Amino acid sequence: MHLPVLVTELSIEDGETPPPEVGVIGEFPLLFHEIPADPADPSIVTLRAVVEPLHSGKPTLQRPGTGEEWWDWTVLLRGAGWAATWYARRPVLGQVEVTGRLIGDLAYATTGRIRGRVTRVRVAADRYRRDPEIPHSPWKQVPGTRHYREVTAAPRFFAGVIRSTDPSTATHGIREVGVLVDLDLVDVPPPPLRPSVVPGAVSAHGTDLWVADRELPVVVRLDANRHVTEYTLPGQIFDDPPAIRTRYVWAHAGGCWVGGWDGIYHCNLDGTVSKVSDAPIRDGAAHGEVLLAVAVPSRNAAELVLARPDQNPLLRSASGWGDLEAMSTVDDGFLLLFRQRDPSTGALGATRLVRVDLHGATTLGPPLNSAVDSYRPFLAGTPPTVFDGTNAYRVVYDLTVVDAAALPDRVLHGGQIGEMMWIVGHPPDGTGPGGWWPLTGRPTYTTEHQYWLFTLLDAHTREPISSTPIRSAQPDVTVDGDGTLWVTATPRGLHAIPEEIMTEPVPLDVADLLDRSRTQG
Repeated sequence: MHLPVLVTELSIEDGETPPPEVGVIGEFPLLFHEIPADPADPSIVTLRAVVEPLHSGKPTLQRPGTGEEWWDWTVLLRGAGWAATWYARRPVLGQVEVTGRLIGDLAYATTGRIRGRVTRVRVAADRYRRDPEIPHSPWKQVPGTRHYREVTAAPRFFAGVIRSTDPSTATHGIREVGVLVDLDLVDVPPPPLRPSVVPGAVSAHGTDLWVADRELPVVVRLDANRHVTEYTLPGQIFDDPPAIRTRYVWAHAGGCWVGGWDGIYHCNLDGTVSKVSDAPIRDGAAHGEVLLAVAVPSRNAAELVLARPDQNPLLRSASGWGDLEAMSTVDDGFLLLFRQRDPSTGALGATRLVRVDLHGATTLGPPLNSAVDSYRPFLAGTPPTVFDGTNAYRVVYDLTVVDAAALPDRVLHGGQIGEMMWIVGHPPDGTGPGGWWPLTGRPTYTTEHQYWLFTLLDAHTREPISSTPIRSAQPDVTVDGDGTLWVTATPRGLHAIPEEIMTEPVPLDVADLLDRSRTQG
């Protein structure tokens, strides 16, 4: 059986999907878009499949801000050898025959996947025109002009912005939207066995490393000699979760807190586990042995959970504050950043800071007068600073922000480890406002695979200390008692950051260590 899949340029350029190549095995997160039949477009097919409801079968009202609105139902289409998420504008169930396009996209948008051998690759592009009589008139897509260019392997980067096809007139343009791959779903070997542990989160205390599996309720503790203690939580198995991290870990002298979508647990040094709370956890931070977690027990509700070992947790309502965006520890407790969002459109609203002391007392700051535009702001630095991707805002005692400072280049994510802070961004190409920042010049490191730049900064001055190529835009980061930094740097690995700048991180095979410990009893 063969199926065409349109793999988006974003999923390839973002690094989540390796560029498809003829003859190799391709695996893609899969969406379905219903589109009328078009014999001239090879990406549009008619499929027979089974529909299963997702999200309890409840519809969502979509308001994209264009004046339009509609309801859609999130369902899963299952066919022979594939499954795709479909945001259907009509209720559907059971056996269906539908016409449309299978889209290989980013994993966060879907729970479906497809896997097969790539037999053909074509670059997909749309043509655009603009009015020659109007200077700087907007480009408009020309309907029915999508065309496909035969290649043996997808490019690493695409003409994702409209480029002129006729420099003399600059009225005709083209934009590449991805690659159409033909997949053979039969001529494909079985998928590899899942490792016994897939590192999703990591935390260190002293020389002990605590690692939580991404999908299974399994935590592994490694001591200085790499002896393994395995913990099985009475928790949920998460089947192919769309999020990078389903659980977090926070190590301390007496054990390790574990928090995630299925509650809070405490792993003790003697190998036992206790459950602390059933509430699903959005995020948390640990100040010594004290854990502060933000739980979301129901939609549009939030509460703070302050926990200590062998004590009942202390609960405080956080409803009305908005969504938790970031949190960190400070000298006298914790600092949290909340932001209001429109529940229908996701539009960003008022942002405010909250201080929580080690006894659970809260201080709610006023709405910030500085816009925090990033969808992934984070807290780090000394003194505490809000980073929103392009700017840094220093937090003052009254929980307002001052001294807005533009960052040399866009930052995707970050956090703080001791006296250092870390950031992740795209590798610089020398053309941005910061030039080659955070590097001192053109990187000598080269690779055929996408990578992100992990950089350590001085927490006070924000001056770069070192940079390392990693394979995840959202790593979990910790530092052990020997000063070694550890990151979950790939979807399946734990790595140590080397001292030498721009060299590959050093892998630690946690699954192999766990397998050996199981065999040795």
